[in-house]
Amino acid sequence: SDQDLYLQASALQANQQNIILIQSLAQEYHELFSYIQQGRENTLSFIDERKQSQEKVLKTTFYDLLTGLPNQTYFLIELAHAFERQKQQGGQPFAVLIINIDRFQSVNNSFGRLAGDQLLITIAWRLKNYLGQSELFARLGGDEFIVLLDDIESIGAALLAANQVLAQMKKPFSLNGQELFMTASIGIALTQMNYERAEDLFRDANTAMYYAKGLGRSHSVAFDQRMHVRAVRLLQLEHDLKRALQEQELNLLYQPVISLNEKKIIGFEALIRWIHPVYGLVSPLEFIPIAEETGLIIAIDQWILREACFKIQQWRQFVETPLTISVNFSAQQFEQTDLVSQVKQVLRETGITPHHLMIEITESALFSKANRAVTTLKDLKDIGVRLCIDDFGTGYASLSYLQQLPIDTLKIDRSFIKNLDHNNRDLVGSIITLARDLDLHLTAEGVETIEQYQYLMELGCENAQGHLFAQPMNSQNAVELLRCKSVSIVPNMNDLV
Repeated sequence: SDQDLYLQASALQANQQNIILIQSLAQEYHELFSYIQQGRENTLSFIDERKQSQEKVLKTTFYDLLTGLPNQTYFLIELAHAFERQKQQGGQPFAVLIINIDRFQSVNNSFGRLAGDQLLITIAWRLKNYLGQSELFARLGGDEFIVLLDDIESIGAALLAANQVLAQMKKPFSLNGQELFMTASIGIALTQMNYERAEDLFRDANTAMYYAKGLGRSHSVAFDQRMHVRAVRLLQLEHDLKRALQEQELNLLYQPVISLNEKKIIGFEALIRWIHPVYGLVSPLEFIPIAEETGLIIAIDQWILREACFKIQQWRQFVETPLTISVNFSAQQFEQTDLVSQVKQVLRETGITPHHLMIEITESALFSKANRAVTTLKDLKDIGVRLCIDDFGTGYASLSYLQQLPIDTLKIDRSFIKNLDHNNRDLVGSIITLARDLDLHLTAEGVETIEQYQYLMELGCENAQGHLFAQPMNSQNAVELLRCKSVSIVPNMNDLV
């Protein structure tokens, strides 16, 4: 009937509307799901990026980027925790070892920084593998590492552990196909010293490390309280040294250089001394390293040069033949681009001829600044200044290298003269022969006995200085010595028979 058809049509229309509604709802749900899914992915991506960023920050904050080891920040935090546990809970005592690689800068100079970095990585992981996972091992920076050793109850145990690390360092390393032999210096501090703060433990291990380096290569030293007293003294000296230069507390002594053949004074070496108002006489061995570290050595060297040149010019009236004055320059002096112009200015101001000034540089200093030093030496030679390698025999100068240098004189280190045993006699003889073959003048320093003098005369050594002839003296005594022309300070060989 019409009514039935109407009802069916109405139902069909309703179903179609429901279908449309369902389709619409499904579309909206799909869009909503897609939106939620996209949001979830964006949220997860954000969380992942945030996590990666945090991990990167943590890595750069607490780990060394070159070696992957914990860095100083991480180590000091863990040291503080270990220190508190040991203090509060009566835990096992422990030791801190600071490891400094000896002469690492020479590797960078010889092979380049990239090769040096590769060697640091190799050293780091050799020591890490030896120490194992139980010990906290970190890189402080540069060529220094640090380790916290648990259950170390005595200095003897700490030194034994340190010497085992030194043994690992002595094994050869391979770098760019070459075999290298490295050493290290280790400073040790132990919790048994009743420290109040963890940072003091770290400080004293560092102080002990510098003492170890002062002993030469491959040494380990445990801190004791005397080192702290000395560290305080050095800090005070560092503070006072600048004032000393300004207040004229520094002064020069002069040691005669003797011609063994002519038996007369041919020059003087200027030697610096410091009379401290509290400590009295401070050795150059103590304050020169401080001056080099603080940069004051540049001003000190310039003061020595000017003062010594003035004196030698004043003394010309007392001698028939002009004297030579020798002054020592530090390695840092050869980094000054205006060094040659400064020397020329002093020569003009004092009136001495360049040929009567001799500049000395130690063999080790020459090698530490090799490229720059050689260029500057040639420039100094061009203006007529004489040049000398001091402490010869203690460094690494080869024959081929010596031939490239514009030097006039070799000075044999006093350590070889002091102990003229069979080996040193052969070495001194070789140096004298080398100087003769290269047409170089030769001076032996530290001559103190008749036996040393006789031996040098037999070998044909040209010049000498030392306490046998005269100790370093002030300007007034040097003038008196020059005035006494009839007095010889060279022993008469006939009197020795």
